[in-house]
Order: sequence, then C-alpha cells, then structure tokens
Amino acid sequence: MTLKFTKTSRTAELEGVWLDFDDGTEEDNVLELLIARSTGNPHYEATLTKLMAPYKKKMEQGKDISNKVAKDILKKVIAKEILLGWNEEKLTDSEGKPVKYSFENAMLLLHGDNDLFDFVTEESAKKSNFLTKKK
Repeated sequence: MTLKFTKTSRTAELEGVWLDFDDGTEEDNVLELLIARSTGNPHYEATLTKLMAPYKKKMEQGKDISNKVAKDILKKVIAKEILLGWNEEKLTDSEGKPVKYSFENAMLLLHGDNDLFDFVTEESAKKSNFLTKKK
C-alpha cells in the first residue's frame, strides 16, 4: 500500500511542466523550459547513483569529491533527466539560428548559463510546480 497526502501529478513530475525562465534583461527575453521534478524521480535518482558510483569508495572512506566534480555530475543528471526540452524558437545560437534540444545542447546551456542552471535546479524541486490541477 502507498499513502500520499500531497496531490502532485506523477505524470507532470516525470514528463515535466513548462516553466518560463526570464533572464531579466528584456521584456520578451523569456525561455520556456520543460522541467521534470527532481524529488522522488526514479530516473534522476538512478542516473545520479550511476554517475556517483566511481566516487562511492572514496566517499565511504570519508573523503570528499571536489565541488567541480560534484557540480559536473549534477549538470549531467539535470541535462539527462530534469531539463527535458525548451522552446527552440526562443533559444538561438550566436548566428541567430534556433538551437534544437538535445542532451549535448542541454549540457552546453547548463555549463554556459549559471543563472539558468540555478533556475532549473530550484524549480525542479518545488512541489508547487507539479501539483494536480483543480477541476
């Protein structure tokens, strides 16, 4: 038996919800991002476990991994399991061409834009983004 009080949508948690990232520079400079929930997400947890496996023995010995390694791992997990897409017409490269969503492009975006990385990380953990809609 499973008990659950919080009324979140499991579909939204795993398949993502569209959220607006506003960089604050221009009125219309908003990027729609498809973000899954990190909390309780088995895909997120499995990928994190897999990527942390090489460091498990070191951590069991009480040694820390560097902040850079930890952040790189987190960005890989988020690019693979949390940031699931974006509005390709709003995200353009230096030549003004739309950037298609892919894991590789998600990695480039998360490494190149710390504010966007922080936004995705924070929003993926917010319960309010994944609540079941009232009928």
